[in-house]
Amino acid sequence: MSALRSSAVALAAACVVAFASATSVPASPKTTHLLAMGACPPWKVIEGDPDATRQMAESCKNDVNAIVSAVKTSLAVDPANITIRLDPDATSKGVREALQTLDKRAKREDRVVIYFNFHGGNVDANYNGYDIEDEILAMYTAKEPEDFKHATMSGDWMTMKSVRDLVNEIDAEEIVLIFEVCEVSSGLKNFRYNFARRQQRDWVGREAVIFTSRGDQAATFNEEGSLALFTELFSKGLESAKSGNLRDVFEQAAIDTHRSRRATCMKDENLATLYDNRFVYLDACTQLPSAYDPYGLLDDIHVGGATVASRWHEIKDRKTPERKIENKEDPFAWTNEFMGQQSSGYGQPQAPQMIPVGPYAYPQ
Repeated sequence: MSALRSSAVALAAACVVAFASATSVPASPKTTHLLAMGACPPWKVIEGDPDATRQMAESCKNDVNAIVSAVKTSLAVDPANITIRLDPDATSKGVREALQTLDKRAKREDRVVIYFNFHGGNVDANYNGYDIEDEILAMYTAKEPEDFKHATMSGDWMTMKSVRDLVNEIDAEEIVLIFEVCEVSSGLKNFRYNFARRQQRDWVGREAVIFTSRGDQAATFNEEGSLALFTELFSKGLESAKSGNLRDVFEQAAIDTHRSRRATCMKDENLATLYDNRFVYLDACTQLPSAYDPYGLLDDIHVGGATVASRWHEIKDRKTPERKIENKEDPFAWTNEFMGQQSSGYGQPQAPQMIPVGPYAYPQ
């Protein structure tokens, strides 16, 4: 990872208007669609530890089952609207088809939850013919690709940009993405500067993205090795919650993930392999999930099967002659100088460049 560029963009501070005196108005009940996908390929092994290798191979199934059970219960999802793509069914082709099918099924007023559980990392890749550095999701392959970049060029693996483009076609009003992937928040840039494309299609929905690891962190397992740690804690939180919303459950699961992992790493039997090696410690022991939720969607999705009650909906649905909302203006036009292009809607950049985000900036 390179250091931050010396030149930074000064952004104007945004004012937050409080509606303390407003009364929340319940929105209409939503149809929720759940797509859960995971791949634990047979070639991924832990040398010298066959038991750990077996557990890792089985963990994707455990994770998908856990998240499906929890979301089904907490958001009252009809089983007919639940789709699972696991291991051989979660190839790049299978993932693409599942997202395209979801696009056809989900209506504009619906809610969509998509769970991704794949090996991943930030590597050299190819996107639409351009050489880039991006977060990669390793979809299921029977054999390990000899060259990771070629794996994206051949379509066996997907860049985060490609996943994002497929999600962009889903026209639901509420979209929640959960990425249980190593180093996954290095893909934040792909979502943060992308909403303009949706707005140019007159999309009036909201999207929230949950990243289970930061750009230099592994997404770890629980101590038993049977489940991804965040998935386990988040699923348990959803199933046990009697009130609150997805933001509440996420925040608690995120801090519990961080504290649980640090406690594991500092046990006496782990000191030599985890704590004493500071590089390993930073990678494997500091996991702290984060969420990108610019429009407060996670706050407005209530657990326990409750419908959304939100000031957002009351304002959005209000019809008054003096209030007109125009979505044609690109709110992210200020990013053009970093992208080396004018706002292009569906057009592809002539020379895509990475936008620096936080401490995980990339060279131009």
